[in-house]
Amino acid sequence: MDDDLARDGADAVIIERMVLADTEDGRAVSAAFVDSFGRFMSADVRPVLRRMAADGAEPQLLVNGLAELLRMTADSIEFPLGHERGTRPS
Repeated sequence: MDDDLARDGADAVIIERMVLADTEDGRAVSAAFVDSFGRFMSADVRPVLRRMAADGAEPQLLVNGLAELLRMTADSIEFPLGHERGTRPS
């Protein structure tokens, strides 16, 4: 994708990151996250979404909120509090 951006003349911001699949530690962290998040989604979120749907509510709104929470969490990890991009405007 960065090559596509470069060809299009867009400015690409490159952030140094550890590639999870490249190290044993990265693979362990990745596997633990997927396992924990999968259990959370199955045990906690899915029953709520099913109940909401059965009650005629809009579970997609909850899913959208969860997605935004994940984005905010990722931003706060990538840009810690105190960094100009680490806090979102209210």
